[in-house]
Amino acid sequence: MIDIGAKIRHLRQINGLAQSDLAERAGLTKGAISQIERNISSPSVATLFEIIAALNETPSSFFADDDEEKVLFKKSEALPSDLSGYARFGTLLPKSRRRSVTAYNAVIRPGREPIPEQAQEGENYVFVVSGRLGMQIGKAAYSARKGDSLYFGGESGFTFFNKGKTTVEFLWVKANAG
Repeated sequence: MIDIGAKIRHLRQINGLAQSDLAERAGLTKGAISQIERNISSPSVATLFEIIAALNETPSSFFADDDEEKVLFKKSEALPSDLSGYARFGTLLPKSRRRSVTAYNAVIRPGREPIPEQAQEGENYVFVVSGRLGMQIGKAAYSARKGDSLYFGGESGFTFFNKGKTTVEFLWVKANAG
């Protein structure tokens, strides 16, 4: 039998959502999400369907056998995020227990404060779709233009910035260690 609370928590976490983010999307309180995830309370069928939709899942995918691996990720399924500093930041390829790779689409407006990213194990690949993306790793600074790529480890943390006069858009692929 499926552990609904654990499944919701797992899907929320692999999509990089806080409980408050999921609660807002599903029209619930953070406390309600917390109780459901800990199996303290059981959601009604209608509430469960709201949560499933907020996670960009369908009831059939939510209750599907975990052995199936998703292949096609449609534009309409991209998960937006309200990360500080980004004009737009969406998850294109969410984390999975089978995949060690996640992919994001990000936009930074001109003149924004630098956006520091926490150190994490693994590798990063960034492709600049438009504009000029600045990045700093330690004392080294890099400037990548449209069509350029960046490849680096994230063990020491890094910062993205946009000192240009136009918006910068980039694709970011993270390969987690292990």
